[in-house]
Amino acid sequence: MKKLWIIALAASLSLASCSSYKKMTYLQDMDSLATYEVKEQPDVLIGVNDKLRIVVTCQEPTLAAPFNLSSGVYSVDPETGESFTKVSSESESGYVVNKNGYIDFPVLGLVKAQGLTIDQLRQSLIDKIIATKYIKDPIVLVQFMNFQFTVLGEANPGNYNVPNGHINLLEALAMAGDLKTSAKRDDVWVIRTENGQRKVYSIDMRSKDLFDSPAFNIQQNDLIYVKPLKSVKDSDASKRSTIFQTVITALSTVSSITLALVYAGVIGSK
Repeated sequence: MKKLWIIALAASLSLASCSSYKKMTYLQDMDSLATYEVKEQPDVLIGVNDKLRIVVTCQEPTLAAPFNLSSGVYSVDPETGESFTKVSSESESGYVVNKNGYIDFPVLGLVKAQGLTIDQLRQSLIDKIIATKYIKDPIVLVQFMNFQFTVLGEANPGNYNVPNGHINLLEALAMAGDLKTSAKRDDVWVIRTENGQRKVYSIDMRSKDLFDSPAFNIQQNDLIYVKPLKSVKDSDASKRSTIFQTVITALSTVSSITLALVYAGVIGSK
């Protein structure tokens, strides 16, 4: 009878531990040595009102100076079409894409930016600078200044910036400190504004299908909402869940060891 009780206890604790494991583990249906097709990450296109950091350098810094902003946001008045520089802190400096899709660049004037990738704009600026014959070997850095996504719910909430504009959901959640133990992993929402409408993508972080979701690659201004598990509403509930899982795991381990000792004859089974 005692042996049956131990076996039953070990089985029940193992099932509880297994259930907890399935709720917490990412990508459960992937095999360690299997290969999976990887979809190419789409290029992020520059849009109207995007703010860009652009720095031009070369072997002779004095030659590159006219192509750089000293400080401020360089833009074009949408009403008058006149260019202007608004003095601001260094952290806010950059080029704003106007409603017609152009940035007003020193020396070069209006340069098309909307619809281009970061690399395409960089190459366009290099070609135009070389054409001026001021610099033969310009090096141009182009970065997004306002490409960001927002995380809310059971992670570290906040706005996160991505200068190169390339980030996927797993990387985004890693930036947010990963999901809390109280997070609902089978229904993470990515809320995206497309063509004037908001669309909600539900993603199961436990399945490899997340790689095929249109929301796997994060776009500018995406909102990632991580739901809590059932009635978990505060940190105290989260802590209780963590403690419970720890106790279950410990008891399961003890029961397994005890069961092994019983079968080995070290502990009596009467």
